[in-house]
Amino acid sequence: MKKQLIKIVLSLLLGVTIAGCNDWLTLKPENDIVLDEFWKKEADVEAVLATCYKSLTERSAIERMMVWGELRSDNIVPGYGFAKETYDMYKILIGNLKSDNAYASWAPFYATINYCNTLLYNAPNVVELDENFTDTELELLRGEVITLRALAYFYLVRAFRDIPWTEEPGVDDSQNYSLPKLPEAEVLDHIIADLEYVKNARIVRESYASEQHNKGRITKSAMLALLADVYLWKGDYAKCIENCSEVLRAKDLGLIANGELMYNQIFYRKNSKESIFELQFSNRDMVNTAVNDLYSSANNPFGSFAFPAPLAYIKKPSNSHTGPYSPFNYKLADASFESEDDLRSKFSYCHNVSPFYTLFKYAGVYVTENITTGVLSYYYRTDTPNWIVYRLSDVMLMKAEALVQLESGNIQQNMADALELVNTTYMRSNPKATPLDMSNYASKSEMERLVLRERHRELLFEGKRWFDLVRLARRAKSVGPLNSYVTVKMDATSSPIGAVVMDAMYMPIPKRELEMNKNLVQNPFYVENESSHR
Repeated sequence: MKKQLIKIVLSLLLGVTIAGCNDWLTLKPENDIVLDEFWKKEADVEAVLATCYKSLTERSAIERMMVWGELRSDNIVPGYGFAKETYDMYKILIGNLKSDNAYASWAPFYATINYCNTLLYNAPNVVELDENFTDTELELLRGEVITLRALAYFYLVRAFRDIPWTEEPGVDDSQNYSLPKLPEAEVLDHIIADLEYVKNARIVRESYASEQHNKGRITKSAMLALLADVYLWKGDYAKCIENCSEVLRAKDLGLIANGELMYNQIFYRKNSKESIFELQFSNRDMVNTAVNDLYSSANNPFGSFAFPAPLAYIKKPSNSHTGPYSPFNYKLADASFESEDDLRSKFSYCHNVSPFYTLFKYAGVYVTENITTGVLSYYYRTDTPNWIVYRLSDVMLMKAEALVQLESGNIQQNMADALELVNTTYMRSNPKATPLDMSNYASKSEMERLVLRERHRELLFEGKRWFDLVRLARRAKSVGPLNSYVTVKMDATSSPIGAVVMDAMYMPIPKRELEMNKNLVQNPFYVENESSHR
């Protein structure tokens, strides 16, 4: 992307080796390698592959998954843990997002892309030099890395919309690093073409030798989940459904049936049978400090992020049948309530500290309830959490969303199938409730809001919510629906938040990138917004 990426690749090649194959997902690079001696054997390729994964576990990358996917949504308000180092996050929260904001930097994801491009460029030569590195192994590795690169690009295109695309590695100063932005549609087409190639060429593994690798490396199910997500973003609902259905047929995946055990298995023990792809962390060498600091941990029960009280579970619901309110204890047309005793409201957040609740998902799992008082006690984890990118319930609800939006085939059957998928995740967390009935969701708009609420409940704080709301706005061709959710967390002293216009839903192009690359053009909203505040 730019000249500094040369330094990234050179430092990669000079500083990476591979340790035992059972630990490579979690071990940091060690020792030194002379650059001229690199790209000679299979172990060199595996070392760079490990670094492709490791780059996504860097704090800078995980923070952006959280900031871009959650911070601007209705899920997050400032918690007691906010400090000077989170000031740029605070500026985003109060609607003061500018191009010099630290979280407008896209460098961590372009670093991943450049690692992937470097490997894809150099790995084929290693086949000629190392007889143990076969063409079959090369192709499977290529499928894995192409998918990882597609994931990095998908984060960027959702956050920034129009972005530069390159498949060339940054290797020397002779290359052109001043690339212009491509329109979003072209970037999505590139991503889809890559993933469809991997899918049709069958160059992705269905499984590995260990469960940690099955969940921590790209598998066929991970590739299909990403492809379905891209199609959903693009609005190709039939293709989204097709790929979701293929994931749901995978015999090695399954929902954790018991809602009480769900959080224990998925977020505490990690790498559950429900998980499709999660970034691996370890107390030994790669602690997930982003989650510890921004959400909460045993040493930090009041993180930088908090959940707004108006969206939390309330025993006396004030929400009416119309309008977006809390996803918990939601009043329906027949005067019944969705999620009146939803387990997800107990496990996702805790500690009512007016005017917010602290975040608990990922931070711990063991919750006990005093039978006499009803008071809950929360127990925080002592090890570090993974970060889940895709899990099975997410794919189920992607398919439900696509079925509701699909305007072909048997519409009534599509709605019934969508409701069945919603009920699958809903009943797991509401075991005492009556299954949701179509009589309460007679229109497409009611079904659309139901799926959005269920995704909200199921995927709280998992880096999905802002993107869900942006899809809602894109379908409506208006920021109105998005803002109607986000403004719920405002108080009388808040600055305007959400998005003023459609262009404002996306991040500004980083100021530093504009200064270094004269072929880049700022996103339209920020040209006007920043010039008016000078």
